[in-house]
Amino acid sequence: MLQVKTFIYLTIIHAIVLPLIFIPAQSRAQSTQTPELFLDEVQTVYLTNLERREAGLPPLRWNRELSEAARDFALDVVTNLPAGYCSHTDSTGRGPGERMRVAGYTNVTAWGENSVCGYATPAAAVRAWMNSPSHKANMLDTRFREIGVGYARNLSNGRGYIVQDMALDRDFAPVIINDEAPSTTSANVKLYIYSQEMGSGFTGLGASVEMMVSNEPGFDGAAWQVYQAEIDWTLASGDGWKSVYVKTRDALGRTALASDTIYLGSALPSSQLSFDGASQVESGFRLNRIDAGTWPKVQFSMGWVGDNSDPTFAVYTGSAQTTDDPTAVGGTCARLQPGSGTTMATVWTSGHLATSPGVAYFRVKVADNSSAKDVLRLRVVVDGREVASKTVRGVDFTAPGEYQEFAVPYDPASATATSIMFYFERIGPVAVDADAVSLYTPPVPASAPLQWQAPNDYLRNHGIQARFVDDSGAFSTPQDLHTQTGALSYQPAAGQLRTELNVTPPSVWMEAADSNQSPAPAVLNVLCVNCVDGPWQAETDEQWLQLSSTNDTLQVTGVPTGLAPGIYQGEVLVSLPSDTSVDSVLVQVTMTVGDIDVILPEKLYLPAVVR
Repeated sequence: MLQVKTFIYLTIIHAIVLPLIFIPAQSRAQSTQTPELFLDEVQTVYLTNLERREAGLPPLRWNRELSEAARDFALDVVTNLPAGYCSHTDSTGRGPGERMRVAGYTNVTAWGENSVCGYATPAAAVRAWMNSPSHKANMLDTRFREIGVGYARNLSNGRGYIVQDMALDRDFAPVIINDEAPSTTSANVKLYIYSQEMGSGFTGLGASVEMMVSNEPGFDGAAWQVYQAEIDWTLASGDGWKSVYVKTRDALGRTALASDTIYLGSALPSSQLSFDGASQVESGFRLNRIDAGTWPKVQFSMGWVGDNSDPTFAVYTGSAQTTDDPTAVGGTCARLQPGSGTTMATVWTSGHLATSPGVAYFRVKVADNSSAKDVLRLRVVVDGREVASKTVRGVDFTAPGEYQEFAVPYDPASATATSIMFYFERIGPVAVDADAVSLYTPPVPASAPLQWQAPNDYLRNHGIQARFVDDSGAFSTPQDLHTQTGALSYQPAAGQLRTELNVTPPSVWMEAADSNQSPAPAVLNVLCVNCVDGPWQAETDEQWLQLSSTNDTLQVTGVPTGLAPGIYQGEVLVSLPSDTSVDSVLVQVTMTVGDIDVILPEKLYLPAVVR
């Protein structure tokens, strides 16, 4: 019987914790592997997870970058290093952590590496590591979440080497099917879903409180349920490669996305093994289809939200109290109490958010929206320098007691800024409930294809939210973007349909030969998008204009009777009386009376318009 100890030499580097470092991902190595050794690699991952599960620990997610780093090091040993080499430094002098980052695993915060200095079957390699206390400690380290295994054999001399790299990326919470078994004969599988907890602040994520699971990347028909780390699941029917997609969210509504893949069938096609089923580090996403409706632009956020639960939140002046509110983000808000002077609260962040332009959405509400006076000032301050502000009146709120978002575009105009602060400043006589600030990137045209690069070229499973916007400052409600679908469609939230008036053409020109001959009337098309509470209306203050309408047209007729030769200009106001929050449309009307060549240089009448 073959004794493992007689031919397997083991090396280890214990788990090392590193400071958080961002290094731009380099081009991925396109290493090739034989189907036999590829199968050895994924089997070793699976057997490692079985040992972790036996010890009561979560399984590790198979990762592409760690696999590439491990595989490249194993190949380097059998190709470039002398026979008998058994350590962790490659032929260029790099250690495991550096190799992982060069392979693209840029956010490594803790890592460990095991090696077998020779070839062994997956079962023999894992058994040897488990029989060594130091190697076993690496395999059972509770901090690690991902793993990569690399096998290499030199065909000329049969020399082999095995590398097992394990690491932690704090910003990644994976899902794992059947402990990373390469295949299954049953569609009924078990999922392990890591909590998305990744730190506090605008760029962090809280512990998962809900989750959504689907066999489709778009989560069609899926519903939110209470978060559980381990659940039973049924794969899509039929033999073949099957993926499961999981979306989790924290108490502030910030989401994380993860997926895993397994082969369903009686015979695993090892020739089809690839890194497509492994977790991997992305630098951004690409949208090949965008259905924006009438919205011309779109902007994105990686869940950058700060509220009164943020550790940076503080009250600077006046009095404020934390108030339970089920309609608030996170379930609480900061009530800025009325009184003499002002009440001011802030929340701040740093890093790339302090140096990049964006749009801050302040979520606030007031109990009384009847005042035409200023009640609130929203400010953005970078390193003590105000870069943007917005003053809000009571009447700017569409309804009392309901949260409303106000957009404040800003540009730090500094590549070296260290902090960015967001101020809620009550300046009126009514209390203001300050809920949260959400940050989005500047708008870009909503047209495909669209390539979006994440800050620091780093994107793992942070959920992406999209907002559609237009040039007038209107914006849609946020919606989750499922990047693996490569598509984005505008989906109005229930009860939050965007109502707007569209009038074409936007201006009218009419010519009357003299005061006794009326010009041909102009017909305008009026479309009220998502109108539900009554018709639109048109009005004018000009005595020389007559208006008539049908359901979707407006006829404007010029009446030159009694007018002296000249050019007359006026306006027609089209509005929605039932909803004063909808922007009215002003149509410019110009009518000439008499010979245009004679009157144009001489007479121009501009009748006053009173509203």
